[in-house]
Amino acid sequence: PDKCGYTKRTHLIFAYKGKNVLKKQDLPYKQEDEGTSHLYRLIVKPDNTVRVDIDEENVYEGSLKEDWEVLKPKEIADPDDKKPDDWVDDSMMDDPEDKKPADWVDEEQKRIVDESAKKPDDWDDEEDGEWEAPMIDNPAYKGEWYVKRISNPAY
Repeated sequence: PDKCGYTKRTHLIFAYKGKNVLKKQDLPYKQEDEGTSHLYRLIVKPDNTVRVDIDEENVYEGSLKEDWEVLKPKEIADPDDKKPDDWVDDSMMDDPEDKKPADWVDEEQKRIVDESAKKPDDWDDEEDGEWEAPMIDNPAYKGEWYVKRISNPAY
């Protein structure tokens, strides 16, 4: 177990071919302010499976191959492998033939002045300020316009 500041973790490290190999994920931390000793038991079986008990309670069972990087990966990344210059990542693209209709109402015209509104008879410009007609939702506004998407032939 290891407690460094606020970090509390239980490591499981194997020495393999002169290197320390740390388990990919930590084990449960069981040292919370007890002040007592704990019995840690590691069992490595011939089939390369591992079992860890803390105070005779099983806290982990797994595989040396999967949970430690003791063996070299079967496939490694080719450092010289690069995408071709004309590589396309997007399966869909904007349709170059699709154009916004000329009568499309933009976001700026989402709300319009209510032309049918009239200045109240009891409105006093000096006392109430200059009268402005209220704004209403534009019935012609259909939402934000998006270009149609099509399958990318270069994908």
